[in-house]
Amino acid sequence: MKLLAHIISIIFQPLLMPVYNVLLLFIYAHQFRMTYADHFLEILLPVFVFSFAIPSLSILLMYRLRIISNISLDIRHERFIPYIFTLISYGFTIFFYHKMGMPFWFIMLNVASLIVMALAIVVTFWWKISAHMFGVGGLMGGVMAVSYFVEHVNPHYLIMALFLISGLVGSSRLLLKKHTPAQVYTGFLLGFIVSFTCVRLGA
Repeated sequence: MKLLAHIISIIFQPLLMPVYNVLLLFIYAHQFRMTYADHFLEILLPVFVFSFAIPSLSILLMYRLRIISNISLDIRHERFIPYIFTLISYGFTIFFYHKMGMPFWFIMLNVASLIVMALAIVVTFWWKISAHMFGVGGLMGGVMAVSYFVEHVNPHYLIMALFLISGLVGSSRLLLKKHTPAQVYTGFLLGFIVSFTCVRLGA
């Protein structure tokens, strides 16, 4: 059971959530898919590089240099430097999309990831909130806001699947004893609220 929990935690690790958010747009957002079908890699590449690849490599480097104890960032006070680096990298993602002339709501979808990371940095000073649940909460909030306020559709099967995934991720973090229930629930709610609100304001 713990092996499955580890696999789920890896697949839905926080750094991949912005990538999944953009990738899902090409699945459920019909207008977006029709408009940008010929620019798939051009749109996906910045978020993959700046939201996942560079932060992941920086965490690995910090681990090699013994700045952090493990790549999972289990120790609360060791999260600060990697989180700051990730925050800066997210900023470059937003800059690239702005230069590309992407819609404002799309930019706000990525601004949400930056805000969530900034909140995680602040909370880390006092509490070890679940970054995994920040991520899946943000993914859920982004999908629902884009669906309702941009595409004006109700992809209920996708939303049900994301609720199930959120439950699996939360249960995995609890099973692995990485977080308390309060840290899991708070992480999800904050991620959801920030992402949903940002897209709503940008729509």
